[in-house]
Amino acid sequence: MRSQHKSNPNNRAIFGIFLILFGCLLVLKNLDFIPYDLRHVIFSWPMLLFGLGALFFFGKDDKTTGIVLMAVGGVFLMPIVFDWSFNWRGLFWPVMLIVIGVVVIRKRNGCDVSKRSAVGSDSDYIDELNIFGGGEKVINTKNFRGGKVTCVFGGTELNLTNADLAEGTNIIDVFTMFGGCVLVVPSDWEVKVEVSAILGGVSDKRIPTTNYIVEPKKELIIKGFVALGGCEIKSYK
Repeated sequence: MRSQHKSNPNNRAIFGIFLILFGCLLVLKNLDFIPYDLRHVIFSWPMLLFGLGALFFFGKDDKTTGIVLMAVGGVFLMPIVFDWSFNWRGLFWPVMLIVIGVVVIRKRNGCDVSKRSAVGSDSDYIDELNIFGGGEKVINTKNFRGGKVTCVFGGTELNLTNADLAEGTNIIDVFTMFGGCVLVVPSDWEVKVEVSAILGGVSDKRIPTTNYIVEPKKELIIKGFVALGGCEIKSYK
């Protein structure tokens, strides 16, 4: 049977730890164990982002989500900690551009070229980068091994209905910020969705079908991070 979208156990653990820590802080606050001068720092939205980022960084193999959240939270937390006066609106977009640039470089350097050349050709992989733009692409390779999709202020649709999976575990790493991506996969593929979303959404709209047999030893994992954007996975009958 086709794999359904399930919550990653690590995500549940991270969310549980976050609730426990936040509850403990509230208890300390209500018992007046936290100095008044620190309350506006601890219970601020930058600290919330930084705390979530730290949990994601230490609790997940993919550090991208944690780095993004800690970077954004940390930059906006420093003026609160040191009581600086500054223009929030003037700082927001430069910080976003820096974070997006770091993430794009990390994603690009994450491609293992030596491994790629050893197990398959470049045509077996995707490496989509859409910034302030987008488009649609049909993938026809008969030995698809995954790849990377990065969308920032843009979007893309990748149609894999004419492709065949390579044997083993194949991974598509998705990163979208202020944008989105659509992945159209064959209904008979074994697909697992492990995409985290912060102020965004992940939608699995694959059409349930029962009249097929999943090929053994072939699996596609869609993982990554969505912020202020979306990721949609769907299939056609």
